[in-house]
Amino acid sequence: MNNRSATRKAVVVGVDGSPGSDLALDWAVEEATRKGLPLRIIHSFFYGYPMTSIGLGYPIDDLSDLAIDVGATAVERARQTNPDLDITWEQPVHGRPAAALVSASETADTLVVGARGMSAVRGVLMGSVSVQVAAHAHCPVVVVHELPTSAPATAPVVVGVAGSDSSTDAIAFAYEQASSRGVGLTVVHAWWLWWPAYVEISSASSIWAVDWRAVAQEEEAVVAQSLAGWQEKYPDVTVRRQMARQLPVEALVDESRKACLVVVGTRGRGGFDGLLLGSVSQGVMHRAQCPVAIVHTP
Repeated sequence: MNNRSATRKAVVVGVDGSPGSDLALDWAVEEATRKGLPLRIIHSFFYGYPMTSIGLGYPIDDLSDLAIDVGATAVERARQTNPDLDITWEQPVHGRPAAALVSASETADTLVVGARGMSAVRGVLMGSVSVQVAAHAHCPVVVVHELPTSAPATAPVVVGVAGSDSSTDAIAFAYEQASSRGVGLTVVHAWWLWWPAYVEISSASSIWAVDWRAVAQEEEAVVAQSLAGWQEKYPDVTVRRQMARQLPVEALVDESRKACLVVVGTRGRGGFDGLLLGSVSQGVMHRAQCPVAIVHTP
């Protein structure tokens, strides 16, 4: 167990002792192992977190000891999976978990979190920590849901392509993931009339007057331009294109049921400057049936 900061970029995972945290840790261990990177485990705490079963916070004097136990348990779980993994962790500090993880993301290769932590209310799809981290992190964020794994080990990586700078970074991340895993890549591009490029069309005429064949050709050109050069860089990755006249969130959620990972950018075409997460990335992050990677554009 190494208590010093890693000199190389690490896969960083936030833990809190919850079932979702354990799944995130397992995913992070696999990622660090495959990439040959160190694993950095982070746990921070504040008064009232984690919560007891009756909703009362632990006495502040006991939180530090409890946090140390959470970290030690996480390290042991990671060690059982890969005894040779270079693990870095620091003594837990009192503070908001999201802030600690966002700070760690500045020097991280990838940041991994569970969809819901111990402070999440039952029935809520996403916890506040995972939402804040996905919006503000400085590196790709992987959100791991508490869902039974039905996809086989050979399931493809899925990436949403919108023709934006954000989707370009998502494509790069998705190709690297598919190549390192030895699986295929499914490129999903979906559109609908209220997609910003067609606002003028939808306001000037009815949906029935749209030349969908012409629209499809335009969208295929967008995908071809977005993918230009990537196949030459990753000749080992088999690519399948999935074009759909469908809401992008629905298309990506459908594909997530048979994927090992869904990759999205933070904003697509029509994303407003200043927004940290677009509606598509948020919708996929909440509803996908497999882990979701949110790739930020520097």
